[in-house]
Amino acid sequence: MFLIVVLGTTSTLGQPIISPSCFSNSHDITSLQAWGPYSKRYAGISHIPDMQAGIRFDFSVMPGYYRNRQLVPHVLFESSYYPWDINPSMNRITYRYEMEWKDRVFTDVTYYILDEQRILVGMNCVNNTAVNQNLVLNLMAYIDYEGEQPQFKIPEDANIQWHNATDYISNEPIYKSPQYNLVYDGWKRNEMRTSQSLSGFVLGKGFGKNKGDKVSYEINILPEKEKGMIGFRYNTPKGKTSTFQVKGITESRLELQGTGEYSIASIPYTCKEPGKYTLELISEGTYSTNLDGFFIGSEEDIKQIKMLPRKLSFIPEIKSGKTKQDFILKYPECDNYYGIAWNYQESQIREVLDDNLESFFRKKTHDHVSSRLIGNREWHYSNAFLRPIVLTPHSEQTIYALVCTGTPQQVNEQIQKFHSTPETLTSLIQKDSNNSEDRILANGKKYEFGHRLLQSALLSNIVYPVHTQGQYIRHFTPGKNWNSLYTWDSGFIALGLIDVDITKAFECIRAYTTPVGSESAFIHHGTPLPIQMYAYYDLWNNTQSKEALQFLYPRLKQFFDFMTGKNPYSTTRMKGSGLLRTWDYFYNSGGWDDYPPQHALRDKASVTPVVSSAYYIRAAKILRLAAKELGLKKDVKEYEQTIKQLSNALQTYSWDEETGYFGYVMHDKDGKPKGIYRYKDGSNFNKGLDGVSPLIANISSKEQTSRMINHVFSPNEMWTEVGISTVDQSAPYYRTDGYWNGAVWFPHQWMVWKALLDLGEGEKAYQLATTALNTWEKECKESYYTFEHFIISSQRGAGWHQFSGLSSPILNWFAAYYRIGKVSTGFEVWISNSHFNDDYTQYQAEIAFDDSTVPHQRTILVCMNPEKDYQITFNGKVVESRIYHQGLLEITLPSTNKSGKLTVASI
Repeated sequence: MFLIVVLGTTSTLGQPIISPSCFSNSHDITSLQAWGPYSKRYAGISHIPDMQAGIRFDFSVMPGYYRNRQLVPHVLFESSYYPWDINPSMNRITYRYEMEWKDRVFTDVTYYILDEQRILVGMNCVNNTAVNQNLVLNLMAYIDYEGEQPQFKIPEDANIQWHNATDYISNEPIYKSPQYNLVYDGWKRNEMRTSQSLSGFVLGKGFGKNKGDKVSYEINILPEKEKGMIGFRYNTPKGKTSTFQVKGITESRLELQGTGEYSIASIPYTCKEPGKYTLELISEGTYSTNLDGFFIGSEEDIKQIKMLPRKLSFIPEIKSGKTKQDFILKYPECDNYYGIAWNYQESQIREVLDDNLESFFRKKTHDHVSSRLIGNREWHYSNAFLRPIVLTPHSEQTIYALVCTGTPQQVNEQIQKFHSTPETLTSLIQKDSNNSEDRILANGKKYEFGHRLLQSALLSNIVYPVHTQGQYIRHFTPGKNWNSLYTWDSGFIALGLIDVDITKAFECIRAYTTPVGSESAFIHHGTPLPIQMYAYYDLWNNTQSKEALQFLYPRLKQFFDFMTGKNPYSTTRMKGSGLLRTWDYFYNSGGWDDYPPQHALRDKASVTPVVSSAYYIRAAKILRLAAKELGLKKDVKEYEQTIKQLSNALQTYSWDEETGYFGYVMHDKDGKPKGIYRYKDGSNFNKGLDGVSPLIANISSKEQTSRMINHVFSPNEMWTEVGISTVDQSAPYYRTDGYWNGAVWFPHQWMVWKALLDLGEGEKAYQLATTALNTWEKECKESYYTFEHFIISSQRGAGWHQFSGLSSPILNWFAAYYRIGKVSTGFEVWISNSHFNDDYTQYQAEIAFDDSTVPHQRTILVCMNPEKDYQITFNGKVVESRIYHQGLLEITLPSTNKSGKLTVASI
């Protein structure tokens, strides 16, 4: 037997629907709620009162033993808490806190998001030992700010207009660096963070250094403001002067004399009537400055400008209730009020004044009397101290708390309801807890634990605030340790989200794209591989959403054009060979930090890896299929030219017949290829995943393909008991103690899996995926961690302990082989009009193929109702299939590039 539960919103054809509200230029994950696991400090629940303020309210439950071991669940290092169970809609978030390993004494804390105002917190304390246990629960509430919040502000009643320097309409430096059209992290040109700014950001980093550097603004002159002054707020080093020609609304020369502090320099303007005007600053190249922005007002108003100190106080006004089982908080820089209430009588309200709970609070565990625990006073925590919680042997107790926000009246009302009628809230969560999990085949049950942990890690690895494109956003990260955007990691996060929540997957792809013509071709941080394009392909095959295809296509084409050297400011293409190298944008070609040839190179400018060209060939093939679907014939031809050029270049310059690997290619000073980069003993330095990456592009001959597959699956070379080694184990530069060298990682292994499906190698694809799932499940059950990679010599996980980015393929493999209603392909099967019937005993799809290669067999995986047997036809003719376990169909499509209809029907 199995359960059929539709997950998320679906169309009449059964495909999941992407929420229409998500088709915007925002880089935020807008489908998330104001409440979520966004903290960068302690695990719990966060509330964002104002997306653009960079302020976050955090609430965390910290269990422990009474007057003994106190857990402080810091998100930046191992601290005995685990993302345990988070549902796809993220309105039920559970963390497990292990007091005594393994599951002998623990607390499961679940945050139930009831609505925009209320969170119900269930704290289930469990004693699985044969003796009594005395536990404690510390409820911590606090406010957190982005690190460089402005320290100054303008008086609210000031009769002046303010324009941030970063809000320009154009910023054109004379010298165009390789980053001219790809500013790191999606920031603006010359953007620099500083708390001395009125907005937190200025134009710096050499702004105005070169003669001719030009920045332009659009300003709106209001009625009765046709004449006045423009006051520029800036900081030029002491003794230096930065000068500009000013054009547009006024013609003048601006001198920004340096004092070493922020100052204001003014120039007059006059215009005939109110309206929109331009203001243009052209540098004379005397010296650079940090420009904060400019004021517009009367001469008197500008002269009287005063900067008020903006002191960020972490200390709230605290008002406790009559029962002493609740309190209300009001923070100075936040309009919202926050209320905390709990239903455990033996409790005390305290304040903790220190910025390092993991040290200070644990030291104070024996101070169970004081109402104020005073440390360095650098932070403030409002603390509900629930103690002792006595558990008899083999017993458990659930305690509830309410966290709410709103006006004082709203917060008071919610607290009173919690105390007077708690059953109205608990009844809501009981209904939610009755939801079944997903549609899982019986053979997949053995992998459910590891799958659940990874899904929970993925959905908990979100942080706020992250700054990009002039806005603060919520952002999925590979792990809380990385408080920033990561381009290729987030491509895999999007792929994982496809099998969790399709709207979040779309938004995760969208977050890294920019509208056509933007000054950054895409949002770039780290290894610039085109994984967003691979996720785009799978998004289509899982949704057939024409809206998503159309919306993302021009943005991804802009990304692709830059990385393949078609943008005039891109430096990726080597002129002599046409091969790609991305060293000007990041040191790491394939995400593999210590990959031997990359790690050994000192002068990378003249050497091309294989992975960049190979992966962008596949990206070209994907975008070509999308262009065909969208009827963009000109684009189709452009992609065909790129595919042909890069394929020929790899075959001509990179293939090493001796070893059967493709190699790094060295070039002379004129950019002409001069041979393969070799190790000191003369052997190919690229025996490893980079050397077989053309498999993903499917551009090799049958003989080359066979040799590369043999490398991958040879136990003496790349195959291990835990998966594919990053580096050939027989190579003289293979190590057992490296980060990637000597380890198994899943991202490129996922690429190889997709390639094997494209090549009709279904059995090897199954071997690869099953090995990964077994490896993952074993480690998760042993450690409760979701690691980055696996060390080959020990076969154990390692790296960041709550990782989800590059480990996300586990979610895809699990779905591909065990989730009923899932269809999985390589990169060369384009699905349209896909449809299952209600009980998953029939499936039909219109299928097209990537005809950039000659016709060949391809494999497609379809998970059906396991209680039936099936016949599979393509265009009416029966095709081959294999069953590894009941419900999974591994279908071998015929050797053709002609589109047709695939039918799976029960018999």
